[in-house]
Amino acid sequence: MHSRLYNRVGLHITLSAQGPLIVRAAHPSENRLLLDEQMVTTAYGDSHNAPYLPGSSIKGVIRSHFERIAASCGIQACDPFSPQACSLRLNSETARRLDEGSLYSQLLCPACKVFGCSGMAGRFWVRDALPVEADPPAPQLRSTVAVDRFLGSARPGSQVDYEVVVGGAFSTEMTLENFELWQLALVGMVLLDLDEGFVQLGGFRSKGHGLVSVTFTRCEFFFAKSNLPPDRLYGIGSLVSDQVREGFGYMSDDWVLLRRPQAAQADSHEDEQVHYEVLQDMFGIKYVFSQDPAIRSLFATMPKTLMDYAARKTAKRTSETQQE
Repeated sequence: MHSRLYNRVGLHITLSAQGPLIVRAAHPSENRLLLDEQMVTTAYGDSHNAPYLPGSSIKGVIRSHFERIAASCGIQACDPFSPQACSLRLNSETARRLDEGSLYSQLLCPACKVFGCSGMAGRFWVRDALPVEADPPAPQLRSTVAVDRFLGSARPGSQVDYEVVVGGAFSTEMTLENFELWQLALVGMVLLDLDEGFVQLGGFRSKGHGLVSVTFTRCEFFFAKSNLPPDRLYGIGSLVSDQVREGFGYMSDDWVLLRRPQAAQADSHEDEQVHYEVLQDMFGIKYVFSQDPAIRSLFATMPKTLMDYAARKTAKRTSETQQE
């Protein structure tokens, strides 16, 4: 989507396990115990079986909760197994007669606009989360059994042995390109919910596994347009031409004001200020957030962009229904 870069955000975070955590390995290792479920591992540092969190697993959890929050705002994502799935609509005869902008604005649901689907690449990528420590946490053995609903005891032959890691921190990087601000707001809300424990990673989540805390270590924004006021965060709608904006259905007021602290006011209203570094050259402008509180404050100011987008989508659907 788009042959050039308009904006990009690179988010560096650390995921710290707050209890047992398991991401199941698709192919069990022959060098380890014959367990029913094994933690996915990779060669890292001095270890040949270091546990890690695959980027695809993290992205899947983020997309699932992304769709849940969007649905609560009245923005419904497609069902990938239904005849109305975006991947099927993109391969229809109607799609072949549409240009790129119309495909994006008319045929893609909110989730597929960000994460992609079969037939359209996404704008969001997640790297594998590798251990922060040189000596990663060693897997531990756990067991679980199914309970007989009538006898109240363990059902014979139902024991499952599996591996978990307890504790440890994993570092990853997420990238979102050519984004609208409501998309970034939703991703930020998902990460804050993950930190609060409303979302879990991996398997056996109903048993209390998969709780992690999120630490924002660095956030870098790039906007490919020079001479921009450095006190605003810009979505793609405020960076493209009028023709592109109309074709893709972007919002013209796709920006949000950042309350950057002034030198004389650095000690006043500290909770309302956002600390970041500005770098500017002929190619565009770059913001660098290097403090966890500043990044959290940034995401806390963005839900309004999501609500504005949801209100416009609702108004548009109402207008189309009345015309019919």
